[in-house]
Amino acid sequence: MSDMGENLEELNQWLSERNLSGFGPGRRARWGPQTESRVGSGAFLWKWADIYPGLLQAAKLVTVGPGAMTEMRSMQGVIPGARAPSIFMNTQILMPGERTRAHRNMKNETRLVHRAPPGAVFVCDGQAFPMERGDVIVSPTWTDHDHYNGGTEPAIWIEGFDTGYSGLGAEINERYSMDKPFQEILQADGYSPKTLGHVGPASGDADSPRPPMRYPWAETRATLDALKESEAEGDPCDGLHLTFSSPVDGGPTLPTICWHVQLLRPLEQKRAHRHNSTAYYHVFQGEGVTVVEDQRLEWSSGDIFMVPPWTWHRHENSVLGDAILFSMDDWPAMSKLGFYKYEEAAA
Repeated sequence: MSDMGENLEELNQWLSERNLSGFGPGRRARWGPQTESRVGSGAFLWKWADIYPGLLQAAKLVTVGPGAMTEMRSMQGVIPGARAPSIFMNTQILMPGERTRAHRNMKNETRLVHRAPPGAVFVCDGQAFPMERGDVIVSPTWTDHDHYNGGTEPAIWIEGFDTGYSGLGAEINERYSMDKPFQEILQADGYSPKTLGHVGPASGDADSPRPPMRYPWAETRATLDALKESEAEGDPCDGLHLTFSSPVDGGPTLPTICWHVQLLRPLEQKRAHRHNSTAYYHVFQGEGVTVVEDQRLEWSSGDIFMVPPWTWHRHENSVLGDAILFSMDDWPAMSKLGFYKYEEAAA
């Protein structure tokens, strides 16, 4: 990590050279025409080989929590020459003993755990959700939330936001006071899944507020394994493909964004397709290629990549093992607005 330098300015320069946003008070990701022009289809890939050491170095230089340098330590990919997208992914790292100041805002916030020790939790509306690799945790708009790492190793997760939609009005952000910066844990362990599963309180209102929710990796993995064992054919474009549905109405994860997971079998090559929603991917396992128009995005475990709207793209697993991709897109918002379009290439 020596080429990153020993101070925040040098780290930010190192990140900028790799199209990653920097750290520090008031810093935001750089978007817009002031940067160099894009090339190819506009798709972009950020390598875990850059993201991970950048996070570790930031953990040494940037303090986080109430009264610290920043409320949270996050790093976002930047696409040179692009306008700010409707949705985006970033990464966060929380070191042992750290806890972020609780707040609530207009964004729908979603998180995919990359790694975390026992004792690391997300606290949402008085519930503590354990962080375990592969979990997806949702804190919908206006949910009180904070993060605490009570373990002995760093906790790292991938965040997904719908800023392009939640920012259409006032970007309201209410933080807890400095004298009481954290939430009390009021609900018993497992409250949401126990009350929002197949049996729960009657509602019938599809427009009910979405609750915070955890989708454990153990259950997701079991579903993927069952499909594999049954030799299910899968989707012609996405392989074995699952969506994380809302416990309120069985629809998409949230009104504006939906999370997915897909498994590509060894050396599997899928059909090209396109849609006018934006899609971000995180490579959970394996290696492969996503061809977007005239660009080849060669990905491996930990990488993040973005496929822009209405571009033909197809996925390939290039190794003799399963590849697993998590993804997030904004087709729910596009559908509600009456704009969503989808096409598959001929077989």
